[in-house]
Amino acid sequence: MQRLREQPTTTVAILGSDKVVGSTLCVLLEGCGYETILLDAYPTGIVDELLEDAHLLLLTPRVDEGVREAFLGAMGRCTPQKADMPVIVLSTTVEKKLPEKERVFSVPWPSETKLLVERIEEALLDAPASTIPTTQASRE
Repeated sequence: MQRLREQPTTTVAILGSDKVVGSTLCVLLEGCGYETILLDAYPTGIVDELLEDAHLLLLTPRVDEGVREAFLGAMGRCTPQKADMPVIVLSTTVEKKLPEKERVFSVPWPSETKLLVERIEEALLDAPASTIPTTQASRE
């Protein structure tokens, strides 16, 4: 499967509580031309530093609500541009409450890789230029 548009490599950070799901998403997205960063379910460190090379954050299903809220709330504290990073939440029907953040998109889980890639591309199109790869921002 190819990405929908030509652009420099985009890096997707994946935060999840299930290593199998996270690793599987890494393999699927890397097969579609993305770079991935798999974050620990209970990350330690400064959030903006963990997201330093990322252009989009993907939250896997069933991430602890407290971890999710704390992580999203800490985005942009050290690096203001990170506050505008698009976030995609993979949502099961069990999960009703989504994070309250302007650039949070929901994608049903499970879903086809094609749908996920389409949503990633849509989220990146809506992202401020400061959050997307530099060479792409200069082309637009």
